[in-house]
Amino acid sequence: MYLLGFIPVTKLCLPDFLGIGAQKAGTTWLYENLRCHPGIFMPEEKELHYFDWNFHESLKLYAEQFRPGRFRIKGEITPGYSILPIKRIRFIRGIMPELKLIFIIRNPVERAWSQAVMNLLKRPKKKYEEIDETEFYDHFRSLRSIKRGDYLTIIDNWSKVFDRDRIFIGFFEEIKERPRELLRKIFTHLDVSQNVDWDTFPYNRKIGGNPEISIPPKYDIFLKNMYKKDIELLHERFGECIGNKVNW
Repeated sequence: MYLLGFIPVTKLCLPDFLGIGAQKAGTTWLYENLRCHPGIFMPEEKELHYFDWNFHESLKLYAEQFRPGRFRIKGEITPGYSILPIKRIRFIRGIMPELKLIFIIRNPVERAWSQAVMNLLKRPKKKYEEIDETEFYDHFRSLRSIKRGDYLTIIDNWSKVFDRDRIFIGFFEEIKERPRELLRKIFTHLDVSQNVDWDTFPYNRKIGGNPEISIPPKYDIFLKNMYKKDIELLHERFGECIGNKVNW
């Protein structure tokens, strides 16, 4: 494949892995920890959004952001990539056939609430009391929330293009309960050393996140009913694997 008709894509310094989400499932924590590994390079900006928001820009310009790490395993994390259309995923596979992927799953009820808090309170800097309950319900029902919590569709779409062994699936609960074990598994997936100085990793720190607002019972009930079937299907898909990691 050639870029602009004369530059081979193979000559570009493209990433070796992408973190594709899920949104509000610990991707900032993951970014801050991966960038501490001496064998991994991450750009200073966590979310480059090249393959969704900035796809009109030059691929060469995107690749230049990874050149400082050309002798290390290179990657970036943009949760928005999780909901890319199949055609865009195929493009990514075409230019990066050996790409590895990381996808972290969180209880869809908690994820939907966290996204709503971010979009309705944190970004506009409003207080909880200033938000009408219809705004929360509208947000829960919105495509921007539903699509990001539709994990099975996300996994199926990426698995149609990439071999399943190229996709690492972890769980948000592991960040809270077994963070070092989760990072070790990710290091194995990325084929980087596990022999690291753990004192240099912020794996036990909460990084990013929303204001500490617990989900009110009325929204909790609504979202549990909304995602009941999804959670059942996730347990069916992952079986004991998911059962041993989460208690949804």
